[in-house]
Amino acid sequence: MSCKTENKQIGDHEYSVTQWPAEKAMTMKFRLTKVFGAAITSLAGNVGDNDADDEKQVMALSNGLSKLFDGNSPEEITELLKNCVVGVACDGKRITDASFNELFSGDDLIEVYKVFVFVVQVNYSNLLKGQLAERLAAIQEKL
Repeated sequence: MSCKTENKQIGDHEYSVTQWPAEKAMTMKFRLTKVFGAAITSLAGNVGDNDADDEKQVMALSNGLSKLFDGNSPEEITELLKNCVVGVACDGKRITDASFNELFSGDDLIEVYKVFVFVVQVNYSNLLKGQLAERLAAIQEKL
């Protein structure tokens, strides 16, 4: 079976994500679950719920993000996000370790989170079916 590639416009750039090969996908799934396990539920909780007001959405996002630091250092979380994003194509050019900081520094920092969510969606859409997948997409829209 071949790996699918999906494209998405995020900000001023078009990103292209190709599913990871099996070994990387499995390793990253375990690492993502370890780091984001409890937080992903909280992050997906009210964010994206059209009936929830802005205050509830901000609280859900804040609660989810704070849980990330319970068992992980900021450096560990940053490294995991970077490992997910490196290899993605931005406007046809592959993001590398060297270009990561250049691309996402300054006002473009918020974009790294949106790209990260897109990478997770492309690689694990079959695991994030239904409501959770919709809420992850809504989180990306809110960022």
